[in-house]
Amino acid sequence: MPNKTISVPDDVVPIIESLHVPFSRWVTDQLRRHAAKSTMSFADQLVADAALAASEGLTPADALAIAERMERSAPW
Repeated sequence: MPNKTISVPDDVVPIIESLHVPFSRWVTDQLRRHAAKSTMSFADQLVADAALAASEGLTPADALAIAERMERSAPW
């Protein structure tokens, strides 16, 4: 992965130094936590897609979209 550079205000530098971990690792951990909280779990997505699939107004395009989303989010 390519390195990225960010600028931070001078008053933030002591805070970063007090973390006692590489700043890049801290940022990565924070971004992963945010992503985990902001996306549906596979189980929740499966339940939501099953409810959509059980609805009477499901079109072939809707069914295809559900199947593709389920395939993308599957843990395998």
